[in-house]
Amino acid sequence: MINLVQSLKENVLFTQAILDNVIDGIIIIDNRGIVQSFNRAAETIFGYTADEIIGRNVNMLMPEPYHSEHDDYLENYHATGIQHIIGIGREVEGRRKDGSIFPMDLAVSRSTHNGQPLFIGLVRDITERKRVELMKTEFVSTVSHELRTPLTSITGALGLVVGGALGEVPEQAKVMLDIAYKNSKRLALLINDLLDMEKLAAGKMHLDLQTQPLMPLVEQTLEAVRAYGEQYQVNFELTERADDMQVRVDSGRLQQVLTNFLSNAAKFSPPGAQVEVAVRQHKNAVQVEVIDHGPGISAEFRSRIFQKFSQADSSDTRQKGGTGLGLAISKEFIERMSGLIGFDSEEGQGARFYFQLPVCRTQEITQQPANTFILGAVRLLVVEDDPDIATLLSMMLNRVGYHVDVAANGEVALNYLAHNEYAAMTLDQMLPDQGGAALIRRIRSQTETEALPIIVVSAFIEDGKLVINSEFNAIDWIEKPFEESRLTAAVRRALPTTARMQEVERCMEQRSGVPTQSACKPRVLHVEDDVDLHQIVATIGRDVADFDVANNLAEARANLALERYSLVVLDIGLPDGWGWELLTELKRLNPEPPVIVLSGSEMTQQQQDIVQSALVKTRIPNQNLLDTLKRLLAGNALSKGKTIL
Repeated sequence: MINLVQSLKENVLFTQAILDNVIDGIIIIDNRGIVQSFNRAAETIFGYTADEIIGRNVNMLMPEPYHSEHDDYLENYHATGIQHIIGIGREVEGRRKDGSIFPMDLAVSRSTHNGQPLFIGLVRDITERKRVELMKTEFVSTVSHELRTPLTSITGALGLVVGGALGEVPEQAKVMLDIAYKNSKRLALLINDLLDMEKLAAGKMHLDLQTQPLMPLVEQTLEAVRAYGEQYQVNFELTERADDMQVRVDSGRLQQVLTNFLSNAAKFSPPGAQVEVAVRQHKNAVQVEVIDHGPGISAEFRSRIFQKFSQADSSDTRQKGGTGLGLAISKEFIERMSGLIGFDSEEGQGARFYFQLPVCRTQEITQQPANTFILGAVRLLVVEDDPDIATLLSMMLNRVGYHVDVAANGEVALNYLAHNEYAAMTLDQMLPDQGGAALIRRIRSQTETEALPIIVVSAFIEDGKLVINSEFNAIDWIEKPFEESRLTAAVRRALPTTARMQEVERCMEQRSGVPTQSACKPRVLHVEDDVDLHQIVATIGRDVADFDVANNLAEARANLALERYSLVVLDIGLPDGWGWELLTELKRLNPEPPVIVLSGSEMTQQQQDIVQSALVKTRIPNQNLLDTLKRLLAGNALSKGKTIL
């Protein structure tokens, strides 16, 4: 026994020695935010001793607004299970004992000890790294700006001489002057790339976005680079057109992107080759492609091609010239114009670079058709440029009792938001005049709409989430194609309490008749990991209630945090725990919803006594389940004023 105790002590000391010698700060907190462990590196970073920190709230290490928001974040996480920073490294600010604020890298992971959650934070002070980055940025910016003035004089003077403004130049001197003039212009392009990248990185790059026809911009760019192609004995050919296409772009920056594509294609094409340019319409977007017949792009380089300072190998820089910034800058410009950029290539068979932009369609702001108006209904805004999808969304939402306005682009949506009050809105990511993320930023910048619930309806939700990166609140996501039940459930979750009460009041006014709108039915949460069984239960009860499904405890907690349910149907065996764990949380709700336990196993009398109804799967006839749903819904406070058929 003594040996065992001694061995445990040695293991503890060994573990502590490891923690104390790690260069990163390690801070462990419990589920209330109280610090449980604070290693030596953390002491060095923050200036506190472990004795001063352990037992106190970790928010003392945070400046505002993180200091005040941290406890709310923990409560929200425990209530919903939604993770904003857990498992994701990010840059934040810390506060030292002396009150100074410093930048740091923070990574948080979750663990459990004796059944209780613990959160482990890894902290690294990046003050020195940020100082070096700032010095580098300032150096590049200063040197680039200082070079521009003398370089302009050099290029201008050489241009005058080469152009014959000062008289005839001897042939041998002219050859040397041509070389000097050509390379001075090349140096100017390199400096411009460096300055563009610096502005983009600092967020100081302004784009003048205007709606304009695309083809003239393409044709002007082709004409401007034709002489450049001749240097490499390469011909540019416009092989496909898409006339009458309007795009919302900064014309100069768009031509800069296309020039970059064309100059790269010329540099990497064999002498005598042809580079094709094709402009094609793709549904609600237009795509510009530049196709060359050069060596193609090696497989190992493809993942880095849009990164800063990227060259396929060092010989490219010497032979072909360039900073390796052109494609990185092009990517930034296209994305800021709400577009997409990409390439296709097979080694030895050339490459196809392309960018895609939303097509702009001018739309008059008109009054909505009368049949979309429902007296007293909650008002929603649908932002969708595809007429068929807009009609589908409107019909689905009208069917469940909402009044719907439709905007086909971002500017029309902003106009509607400025003149009407909406409870929530749906939003397509790819709009003809701007991207979804850009529109969300404009909506959130207005006091009247900073908290407006937004449901993004898109075929590319993962890309959208990456762009938005948890930057905004009150955002939900629905992936195309979608089911009507998914849409209506998302809208109901998004509605603020006042809007939900409007639904209830409207239903109470209609009690003399039988409301056909699903919005007037009670809502039931079915906690069940078997999708087929949920579908059966929802079908059995479809005439008396609308059903939301949660496949596990975490989803159930998230739903309960966003929605008030008239009834909960609960399975016991769930992927992340036992259904019984949810009962304690349900009892804290006001009003407390009745619970039907629908289990695959028999329950004890004690277990049956703590719920309103206990049913065993496979032993409950459909009619009995329906009767139980009707009985419990009829007696629930949340169902008052709602018709039970």
